[in-house]
Amino acid sequence: MDYTDENLVPVGTTNDEVHETLIKGALDDAGIRYVVQSFHDEAFDGLFEETYGHSRILVFEDDAEKAEEIISQVSIPSDGKTASPDGEAADESSSL
Repeated sequence: MDYTDENLVPVGTTNDEVHETLIKGALDDAGIRYVVQSFHDEAFDGLFEETYGHSRILVFEDDAEKAEEIISQVSIPSDGKTASPDGEAADESSSL
């Protein structure tokens, strides 16, 4: 399968670098290929992170359901928010 934007779907948004690392590790362990779209930009002092989160995780469409299940099981950092496929931070009580 070739990489194109059309093949990729968002499955989660990370809150910070630690959350991103945990999700990447879980996806790596499951053998799911992913792309990380970072919103971190030091030049703008985190301006985009406040709106979009730290980063967005994208996977191939065929792996989306399994990836969402895996991400939902990743421990949530202490800020009480969880990853959301639409790029919005959700409350801890929400699920993918």
